[in-house]
Amino acid sequence: MLRDVATLAPDSWLAMSFLLPLSMAEAAVRPGLELAEKGARASGTPFLSYCTPTEILAEARAAGLADAWHVSADELAARYFANRTDGLRPPRNAEELLVARVGSGRG
Repeated sequence: MLRDVATLAPDSWLAMSFLLPLSMAEAAVRPGLELAEKGARASGTPFLSYCTPTEILAEARAAGLADAWHVSADELAARYFANRTDGLRPPRNAEELLVARVGSGRG
């Protein structure tokens, strides 16, 4: 999929979520992630891969995407949930984000 995205028009952008390996999830979050994986598999949508930030960045760059960076779940929570007065926060280490740009000369 990343190779396909890299063939889009120059300066196109990709934002996609990815999951960290379960071993990287905090103990408190792991049961929920395992339950989500089990439910997805039961409905015919298995989780086929988990990636570390280093791995997803390497894959994006190898596919030809430029300016690839990782936005952690903690960064997303700080940005979008910091000023909530009700204490609502997403679970830590749940979904991470890859953001990348299609470089010039592609497409």
